[in-house]
Amino acid sequence: MEPASWILLVGLGVWAALDGVSAGQFMVSRPLVTGTLSGWILGDPWTGFILGFFLEILHLPGIPVGGVRLPEPGPATVPAAAAAILLPGPGSLALGAGLGIVLAQVGGWTVVAQRRWQGALLAHHSPFSKDPRRLTWVLLGALALDGLRGLGLVLPALGLVLLLPPSLAQAWPLSMGETLALLAVLASAPAGALLAALPTPRYRWALLGVGLVMGGLLSIWTGVG
Repeated sequence: MEPASWILLVGLGVWAALDGVSAGQFMVSRPLVTGTLSGWILGDPWTGFILGFFLEILHLPGIPVGGVRLPEPGPATVPAAAAAILLPGPGSLALGAGLGIVLAQVGGWTVVAQRRWQGALLAHHSPFSKDPRRLTWVLLGALALDGLRGLGLVLPALGLVLLLPPSLAQAWPLSMGETLALLAVLASAPAGALLAALPTPRYRWALLGVGLVMGGLLSIWTGVG
């Protein structure tokens, strides 16, 4: 990986961490966007799109309400896409997907830890309402903390990807078509959970029909049907 690509990927990961809640919310933190941008940086936007699409569907049913802890798939998609693109063979896609799932869980834990830390810091700055400058510095400190959290998540993971031996991905027993079919099956469960949120059963049956057709075509394409 060239140094410029490395810097861009790290910057994208930090941006995705900030975009989730702290700043912007331009949807850069969505895996579909982050994966495609990561692939574009590495010269393979199609693989980045496929991986991002899988992680997007996988985490789409998660709704951030109340005190629930959710995975953070945005920054995790950056090293996941790097693994899928830089490692050889169809096993790279499976390895990237697995890495993205694990890192998303780790990211969710870091979000909880960061918010608890910020709450403790704010408890020591209760009089800041009388001093706008102090409020500004507290907010900037919170943004910096979130950016450092994203950096600490993405940078070591990218280093791990570069250290992974190519033989690890080459040992994957499935072909590319079979790997795509496996990812489609894994994503079908959370995608099906979204059907309950549709307004009328008519749309649910329509989506079920589309899913059956796509599943049949996929099985024919991969030769396992």
